[in-house]
Amino acid sequence: MTDHVRPKTRKDRIMDAALRIFAEKNFQEATISEISKEAGVSEATIYEYFGTKEDLLFAIPEKISNDTFEESEAVLPYIKGVEGRMRAVLLSYVRLYENNPHYSALVLLQLMSNKRFRQTAAHEAIRRSAHRLLDCIRDGIADGTFRSDADAYLIRSMLMGTIEHIFIHWHMQGMPKREKSLMDMLDPFMEIVLSGIRARKQEQRLTLHLKLEDAQALGQIFLDQEKSAKTSKNKKSNKKITKN
Repeated sequence: MTDHVRPKTRKDRIMDAALRIFAEKNFQEATISEISKEAGVSEATIYEYFGTKEDLLFAIPEKISNDTFEESEAVLPYIKGVEGRMRAVLLSYVRLYENNPHYSALVLLQLMSNKRFRQTAAHEAIRRSAHRLLDCIRDGIADGTFRSDADAYLIRSMLMGTIEHIFIHWHMQGMPKREKSLMDMLDPFMEIVLSGIRARKQEQRLTLHLKLEDAQALGQIFLDQEKSAKTSKNKKSNKKITKN
């Protein structure tokens, strides 16, 4: 069976061109004119689809985030265990950021500090993935996989914050090649975090909760049994002496 790749529409070409130019030049320095030339369309066509340059800017992470969310959403129900699902969510972030460096540069270096961006549907699309990770952590606390005193928000911040920091640093260094890929670093990093929040299995022990008078009565029973055992032992010893 042959795979059919959907041909790119004019809108797709505009967004691809804008992503590259915004990421490489910065939003303020990029122009609609150079985006239109890169995409092979007129400036009027861009304004017809997106209205303003800022609308075009915000449309890019909205589409990419929603597409990525839907792809991973189709897989997650088949992954067993909260730790496995957490890894899948984080892996989708790492793959997206690493395989599409223009996207990670745009989002992490430009958009996350943009106050207007945080009020858009694009930011909500990114938050949806972050909420899914939060839900996985909460499920782990609820089913006993993680400690009951674990803070789901703090754990998510540790995981997401570290990944974002690594990619920001990577971009600031000019995206150098590494001996270890960023995906290879994910599992060791996750294990460090998970080993600190996993619930410890307690040994099963019998615990009796008694009132003071009941405890005293129980203690008297043990003393009586001990005296009885000593008396029986003494009688047996006396019988042996008499026979001799």
